[in-house]
Formats: sequence, C-alpha cells, structure tokens
Amino acid sequence: MKRHNGRILAVLSLYNMDINQFNKEETLKTFNEILDMELSEEYPVEIDNKYAEKLINGVMDNLDKIDSIISNNLVKYTLDRLSYVDRAIIRVATYELLEHNPKNIVINEALEITKDYSSIDNDKQVNFNNSVLDKIATSIEKG
Repeated sequence: MKRHNGRILAVLSLYNMDINQFNKEETLKTFNEILDMELSEEYPVEIDNKYAEKLINGVMDNLDKIDSIISNNLVKYTLDRLSYVDRAIIRVATYELLEHNPKNIVINEALEITKDYSSIDNDKQVNFNNSVLDKIATSIEKG
C-alpha cells in the first residue's frame, strides 16, 4: 500500500508539472508540499515517499524517451490529446516498465489509479490505458 500511495503522489506531482509547465525543481517542490500536507493530516496514509521521488526524478530525467515510447504506441491518438491525469499515469507506468518492474504489477497499479482519478462512470478510460500500457510493455520487452 505504501508504494501504491507513492505512485499516486508521483502522478499528482507530474500532473502538476504538466498542467503548470513546471521544471524539475518546481515539480519536486510541489511533491514536498503535497507530502507535507498529507503527513500533517490527523490520520495520514503511509507513503513510500522515496519511491515516489524516484518515480518523479526518473520520469523527468527521461521525459523525452518516455513520451516517445508512449507516442509510438498510441493508435490514432496523440500524446497531447491524453488528459493531464492519464498522461501522468501512463508516464509513471512507462518509467516503471523501463526499470524492468513486473509488467502485471505496473499495469494493475496504473489501472487502479486510473479508476480512482480518471474514470468517471464507465471503464472506457481503464480499457484505453490498459491497451496502451500493454502495447508499451510489449515494445519495451522487444527492445
């Protein structure tokens, strides 16, 4: 659960980066502000903040490569048409796949976050993200 919450924190920070066009320093500042807010709650959730920070740094340091991989695996779609939330979710998952984390865990985690933060009333977005992430995982496995 700690890593799941770390992934959520990374997605929120990268969402903020994207929507506000933040640089790395500003994105990490936002990450720390969100983390501080959560830790100041009466009943804070457990967060693997080191893992979240690793994800943020990894995505930002490899953003061009990650975006290229995502773009190459979108069918009749472009990266800029993805919602900010879905773009952040897919970027985090793509980075994790590049780090050779287990495909099933990465994709399942991304889909759970999609259900909580992106899908409204149906599973269309979950199905879309699942399809894109499956293609990305296959392309990374092939090298």
